[in-house]
Amino acid sequence: MNAPELPSLTPAQVAALLHASPDVVSWRGAVSWLGAGSDHRAYALGEDRVVRLPRWPGGGEALRREARLLAWLTPRLPGAALPEVLHMGEPAPLAPEGFSVARRVPGVSALGPPLADPGALGEVLGCWLAELHALNPQGSGLGVDLDPTGRDWRAAALDDLAVAAAAGVLPEAGTWAARVQAVPDLWEVSPVPIHGDFAAEHIQLDGAGRLVGVLDWADAALGDPARDLAGLIHWGDPVLWHAARVVYPASGVVWERAAWYALCRALGDLAFAVREGRPAYLEAGRRALNGVRGWWTNAPPQS
Repeated sequence: MNAPELPSLTPAQVAALLHASPDVVSWRGAVSWLGAGSDHRAYALGEDRVVRLPRWPGGGEALRREARLLAWLTPRLPGAALPEVLHMGEPAPLAPEGFSVARRVPGVSALGPPLADPGALGEVLGCWLAELHALNPQGSGLGVDLDPTGRDWRAAALDDLAVAAAAGVLPEAGTWAARVQAVPDLWEVSPVPIHGDFAAEHIQLDGAGRLVGVLDWADAALGDPARDLAGLIHWGDPVLWHAARVVYPASGVVWERAAWYALCRALGDLAFAVREGRPAYLEAGRRALNGVRGWWTNAPPQS
């Protein structure tokens, strides 16, 4: 990001922001910090709502676009709860890009805890992604996001690799750099509706480890389905991605692209952990690299 990051608000400031909005003044509940991703900061409002504010200038339009997309997606994509946006806050001095208030998706994040039945979850996720990718995008408002040369992904991954290697959290940096440089063929990709940031931290599970929700649609687009499949390899559990591959109708070429995207994302996790001081992402990145290594070691031949 070249633009300066927007200031982080305290829970008290977020509460003041909400009370100044006439549509939400009657809502009750304490405001507490939830966490920050690469694009947004999130706060809990009571037990069942989430307030999100962009971290960067220009993020307000993306937030509003995501709200419109979720309203379009929800009736078309059963099988997992999506965030229901209840209110879009107008720009204000405390929040120059505005904010959103959404109903909190049930369950707990899949980032970190061991899976009770990775095979069953992989099958469900593979089927769910197949349904998403098969949607007719007419009326969705999704824009095309393709990088046929892989130049942008490669450059970002190499930058992230340099950060991780300098911090001493990436053994075999040279080997991984060579893998990043080996960009797969991306020219013949047919764009489909994708989540765009599909990975464990955006999957909500119930107490038995079953899929209940999918969060954070800010990167949704018409793009390469392999970007979403990368999230399954990125998870780092071969049982999960083997099960997903059985039910998801894609060739080995698509899965090879997914493995490359998963590597780029794993390096992004390591760099994010270093920059933000987030140990959970350090562990996720290492687990993802093991998953990518396992894919290239044990994946079936391309078909």
